[in-house]
Amino acid sequence: MSSKFFNDLDATIKKDGSLAQKIKGIYQFDITENGTLKHYSVDLKTAPGSFKVGKHEKPECTIIVNEEDFVQILEGKLSEQTAFMKKKLAIKGNMALAMKFRSIVNAVKNNTKSAPASSTPAATTAAPAAGLDDGTPLGKEFEKLSKTVIANPDLVKKINGVYQFDIDTKKYTVDLKNNKGSVSVGPAPKADCTITMKEADFLSLMSGKLNGQTAFTKGLLKIKGNMGLAMKLGQITKAKPQAKL
Repeated sequence: MSSKFFNDLDATIKKDGSLAQKIKGIYQFDITENGTLKHYSVDLKTAPGSFKVGKHEKPECTIIVNEEDFVQILEGKLSEQTAFMKKKLAIKGNMALAMKFRSIVNAVKNNTKSAPASSTPAATTAAPAAGLDDGTPLGKEFEKLSKTVIANPDLVKKINGVYQFDIDTKKYTVDLKNNKGSVSVGPAPKADCTITMKEADFLSLMSGKLNGQTAFTKGLLKIKGNMGLAMKLGQITKAKPQAKL
Protein backbone atom coordinates (compact mmCIF):
# COMPACT_ATOMS: atom_id res chain seq x y z
CA MET A 1 0.00 0.00 0.00
CA SER A 2 2.75 2.49 0.89
CA SER A 3 4.63 1.65 -2.32
CA LYS A 4 1.49 2.33 -4.34
CA PHE A 5 0.99 5.64 -2.55
CA PHE A 6 4.51 6.78 -3.39
CA ASN A 7 4.08 5.67 -7.02
CA ASP A 8 0.87 7.69 -7.17
CA LEU A 9 2.62 10.61 -5.48
CA ASP A 10 5.38 10.51 -8.09
CA ALA A 11 2.74 10.65 -10.82
CA THR A 12 0.95 13.50 -9.05
CA ILE A 13 4.16 15.53 -8.78
CA LYS A 14 4.83 15.09 -12.48
CA LYS A 15 1.27 16.10 -13.35
CA ASP A 16 0.84 18.95 -10.88
CA GLY A 17 3.93 21.14 -10.70
CA SER A 18 2.16 23.53 -8.34
CA LEU A 19 2.36 21.05 -5.45
CA ALA A 20 5.92 22.16 -4.69
CA GLN A 21 4.76 25.78 -4.53
CA LYS A 22 2.07 24.84 -2.01
CA ILE A 23 4.21 22.66 0.28
CA LYS A 24 7.70 24.18 0.03
CA GLY A 25 9.54 21.46 1.88
CA ILE A 26 11.63 18.27 1.65
CA TYR A 27 10.40 15.07 3.29
CA GLN A 28 11.98 11.77 4.11
CA PHE A 29 9.73 8.86 5.05
CA ASP A 30 11.27 6.05 7.12
CA ILE A 31 8.75 3.22 6.92
CA THR A 32 9.21 -0.21 8.46
CA GLU A 33 7.66 -2.84 6.16
CA ASN A 34 7.70 -6.46 7.34
CA GLY A 35 10.63 -5.76 9.62
CA THR A 36 12.61 -3.94 6.93
CA LEU A 37 13.24 -0.21 7.14
CA LYS A 38 12.67 1.55 3.82
CA HIS A 39 13.36 5.17 2.95
CA TYR A 40 11.48 7.42 0.54
CA SER A 41 12.42 11.00 -0.35
CA VAL A 42 9.94 13.61 -1.55
CA ASP A 43 11.30 16.99 -2.63
CA LEU A 44 8.46 19.50 -2.74
CA LYS A 45 10.72 22.50 -2.37
CA THR A 46 12.62 22.55 -5.65
CA ALA A 47 10.04 23.06 -8.42
CA PRO A 48 8.48 21.10 -9.98
CA GLY A 49 9.24 18.54 -7.26
CA SER A 50 10.66 15.03 -7.33
CA PHE A 51 10.47 11.60 -5.70
CA LYS A 52 13.02 8.85 -5.20
CA VAL A 53 13.44 5.68 -3.20
CA GLY A 54 16.16 6.12 -0.59
CA LYS A 55 17.37 8.71 1.89
CA HIS A 56 17.52 12.43 1.13
CA GLU A 57 20.78 14.28 1.67
CA LYS A 58 19.13 17.04 3.68
CA PRO A 59 15.49 16.38 4.62
CA GLU A 60 13.62 19.16 6.39
CA CYS A 61 11.00 16.81 7.84
CA THR A 62 11.47 13.10 8.51
CA ILE A 63 8.38 11.01 9.21
CA ILE A 64 8.98 7.66 10.92
CA VAL A 65 6.13 5.14 11.00
CA ASN A 66 5.29 1.45 10.58
CA GLU A 67 3.69 0.31 7.34
CA GLU A 68 0.44 -0.75 9.03
CA ASP A 69 -0.01 2.58 10.77
CA PHE A 70 0.97 4.52 7.63
CA VAL A 71 -1.72 2.70 5.64
CA GLN A 72 -4.33 3.56 8.29
CA ILE A 73 -3.29 7.20 8.09
CA LEU A 74 -3.61 7.17 4.29
CA GLU A 75 -7.06 5.60 4.51
CA GLY A 76 -8.21 8.11 7.12
CA LYS A 77 -8.71 5.45 9.78
CA LEU A 78 -5.95 6.96 11.94
CA SER A 79 -5.37 10.68 12.21
CA GLU A 80 -1.84 12.03 12.16
CA GLN A 81 -2.33 13.69 15.53
CA THR A 82 -3.59 10.50 17.18
CA ALA A 83 -0.71 8.53 15.72
CA PHE A 84 1.73 11.17 16.98
CA MET A 85 0.23 11.30 20.47
CA LYS A 86 0.24 7.48 20.71
CA LYS A 87 3.85 7.42 19.49
CA LYS A 88 2.93 5.43 16.40
CA LEU A 89 4.34 8.25 14.29
CA ALA A 90 7.57 10.13 15.03
CA ILE A 91 8.61 13.41 13.45
CA LYS A 92 12.07 14.92 13.13
CA GLY A 93 12.55 18.45 11.92
CA ASN A 94 9.89 20.88 10.75
CA MET A 95 6.59 20.14 12.50
CA ALA A 96 4.74 22.56 10.23
CA LEU A 97 5.72 20.48 7.20
CA ALA A 98 4.47 17.35 8.95
CA MET A 99 1.09 19.03 9.34
CA LYS A 100 1.01 19.65 5.58
CA PHE A 101 1.23 15.92 4.86
CA ARG A 102 -2.57 15.62 4.63
CA SER A 103 -2.52 18.16 1.78
CA ILE A 104 -0.15 15.84 -0.10
CA VAL A 105 -2.42 12.84 0.53
CA ASN A 106 -5.43 14.78 -0.74
CA ALA A 107 -3.54 15.87 -3.86
CA VAL A 108 -2.72 12.23 -4.63
CA LYS A 109 -6.35 11.21 -4.11
CA ASN A 110 -7.61 13.99 -6.36
CA ASN A 111 -5.15 12.99 -9.08
CA THR A 112 -5.99 9.29 -8.97
CA LYS A 113 -9.75 9.39 -8.62
CA SER A 114 -11.75 9.06 -11.82
CA ALA A 115 -15.12 10.34 -10.62
CA PRO A 116 -16.67 13.02 -12.87
CA ALA A 117 -16.51 16.56 -11.60
CA SER A 118 -19.69 17.72 -9.93
CA SER A 119 -21.38 20.91 -10.96
CA THR A 120 -20.39 23.94 -8.93
CA PRO A 121 -23.28 25.43 -6.90
CA ALA A 122 -24.16 29.03 -7.58
CA ALA A 123 -22.35 31.37 -5.22
CA THR A 124 -24.37 33.46 -2.85
CA THR A 125 -23.38 36.49 -0.85
CA ALA A 126 -22.31 35.67 2.68
CA ALA A 127 -24.18 37.35 5.51
CA PRO A 128 -23.22 37.80 9.15
CA ALA A 129 -24.35 34.81 11.19
CA ALA A 130 -26.85 35.52 13.93
CA GLY A 131 -26.01 34.84 17.54
CA LEU A 132 -22.20 34.86 17.30
CA ASP A 133 -21.61 37.88 19.55
CA ASP A 134 -23.35 36.84 22.76
CA GLY A 135 -21.41 39.32 24.84
CA THR A 136 -18.71 36.83 25.85
CA PRO A 137 -15.05 37.13 24.75
CA LEU A 138 -15.45 33.89 22.78
CA GLY A 139 -18.56 35.10 21.00
CA LYS A 140 -16.90 38.40 20.12
CA GLU A 141 -13.89 36.53 18.70
CA PHE A 142 -16.04 34.45 16.35
CA GLU A 143 -17.96 37.56 15.35
CA LYS A 144 -14.64 39.09 14.29
CA LEU A 145 -13.81 35.89 12.43
CA SER A 146 -17.16 36.06 10.62
CA LYS A 147 -16.38 39.60 9.46
CA THR A 148 -12.96 38.43 8.27
CA VAL A 149 -14.57 35.69 6.17
CA ILE A 150 -17.11 38.11 4.68
CA ALA A 151 -14.38 40.61 3.81
CA ASN A 152 -12.28 37.91 2.12
CA PRO A 153 -14.54 35.75 -0.11
CA ASP A 154 -11.48 34.31 -1.87
CA LEU A 155 -10.72 32.32 1.29
CA VAL A 156 -13.16 29.63 0.13
CA LYS A 157 -11.11 28.99 -2.99
CA LYS A 158 -7.82 29.05 -1.06
CA ILE A 159 -8.87 26.81 1.84
CA ASN A 160 -11.71 24.61 0.58
CA GLY A 161 -12.59 23.08 3.94
CA VAL A 162 -15.10 23.05 6.80
CA TYR A 163 -13.82 23.60 10.34
CA GLN A 164 -15.51 22.80 13.62
CA PHE A 165 -14.18 24.46 16.76
CA ASP A 166 -14.94 22.70 20.03
CA ILE A 167 -14.15 25.32 22.65
CA ASP A 168 -14.96 23.95 26.11
CA THR A 169 -18.68 23.09 25.86
CA LYS A 170 -19.38 25.36 22.87
CA LYS A 171 -19.15 24.45 19.20
CA TYR A 172 -18.70 26.75 16.20
CA THR A 173 -18.61 26.04 12.46
CA VAL A 174 -16.40 27.90 10.00
CA ASP A 175 -17.42 26.85 6.48
CA LEU A 176 -14.81 27.82 3.91
CA LYS A 177 -15.90 25.26 1.35
CA ASN A 178 -19.40 26.25 0.28
CA ASN A 179 -20.62 29.42 -1.42
CA LYS A 180 -18.68 32.42 -0.06
CA GLY A 181 -18.07 31.01 3.39
CA SER A 182 -19.79 31.43 6.73
CA VAL A 183 -19.32 31.28 10.50
CA SER A 184 -22.09 29.92 12.71
CA VAL A 185 -22.83 28.64 16.20
CA GLY A 186 -23.20 24.87 16.52
CA PRO A 187 -21.53 21.71 15.17
CA ALA A 188 -20.79 21.26 11.47
CA PRO A 189 -22.89 18.63 9.63
CA LYS A 190 -19.68 17.28 8.12
CA ALA A 191 -16.47 18.86 9.42
CA ASP A 192 -13.23 18.28 7.52
CA CYS A 193 -11.14 19.47 10.47
CA THR A 194 -12.17 19.68 14.14
CA ILE A 195 -10.09 21.80 16.50
CA THR A 196 -10.52 21.31 20.24
CA MET A 197 -9.22 23.85 22.76
CA LYS A 198 -10.00 25.44 26.08
CA GLU A 199 -11.46 28.93 25.81
CA ALA A 200 -8.51 30.64 27.51
CA ASP A 201 -6.02 28.93 25.18
CA PHE A 202 -8.11 29.74 22.09
CA LEU A 203 -8.32 33.42 23.02
CA SER A 204 -4.56 33.47 23.66
CA LEU A 205 -4.05 31.86 20.27
CA MET A 206 -6.18 34.42 18.47
CA SER A 207 -4.53 37.32 20.31
CA GLY A 208 -1.07 36.12 19.33
CA LYS A 209 0.03 35.30 22.87
CA LEU A 210 0.07 31.58 22.06
CA ASN A 211 1.66 30.17 18.92
CA GLY A 212 -0.34 27.49 17.10
CA GLN A 213 2.54 25.03 16.72
CA THR A 214 3.48 25.45 20.38
CA ALA A 215 -0.13 24.87 21.40
CA PHE A 216 -0.23 21.68 19.31
CA THR A 217 3.01 20.22 20.66
CA LYS A 218 1.96 20.99 24.26
CA GLY A 219 -1.40 19.30 23.77
CA LEU A 220 -3.32 22.57 24.19
CA LEU A 221 -4.67 22.32 20.65
CA LYS A 222 -6.05 19.01 19.39
CA ILE A 223 -6.85 18.27 15.77
CA LYS A 224 -9.16 15.64 14.35
CA GLY A 225 -9.32 15.11 10.62
CA ASN A 226 -7.39 17.07 8.00
CA MET A 227 -4.21 18.46 9.56
CA GLY A 228 -3.43 20.28 6.32
CA LEU A 229 -6.51 22.41 6.88
CA ALA A 230 -5.31 23.23 10.37
CA MET A 231 -2.15 24.64 8.80
CA LYS A 232 -4.28 26.88 6.57
CA LEU A 233 -5.82 28.69 9.52
CA GLY A 234 -3.10 31.30 9.23
CA GLN A 235 -4.58 32.39 5.90
CA ILE A 236 -7.85 33.22 7.66
CA THR A 237 -6.15 35.40 10.23
CA LYS A 238 -3.95 37.41 7.88
CA ALA A 239 -6.49 40.19 8.16
CA LYS A 240 -5.83 40.04 11.93
CA PRO A 241 -2.06 40.59 12.23
CA GLN A 242 -2.07 39.95 15.99
CA ALA A 243 -2.98 36.26 15.52
CA LYS A 244 -0.27 33.64 14.93
CA LEU A 245 -1.53 30.30 13.74
